[in-house]
This record gives sequence, structure tokens and C-alpha cells, in this order.
Amino acid sequence: MAHQDQNLEAVRARLAHLLEQFENVDPEKLTVEDIDRYIALLNEMEEKLK
Repeated sequence: MAHQDQNLEAVRARLAHLLEQFENVDPEKLTVEDIDRYIALLNEMEEKLK
């Protein structure tokens, strides 16, 4: 159970880091490829959490 808790904490930390990146993105410098990468990361995370 402790291992699962550590994994969950690691996922939360990575998600927090990703959200921080979203907040600091300059919309003027964002490309379609960047958006696609962020969406792919979110979709991947969602699939793994199911």
C-alpha cells in the first residue's frame, strides 16, 4: 500500500508541475505542436488513471 501511495504522490507532483507550466505559457509563443503535446500528455495521464 505504501508503494501505491508513493506512486500516487508522484503522479500528483507531475500533474502540479504540468499545471504550473500551463499557467506560465506565453500565449503569443504557443504553437499548435505545443498544444498537441499538452493534450497528448493529459490524455495519457487520464488513460493511466482509469
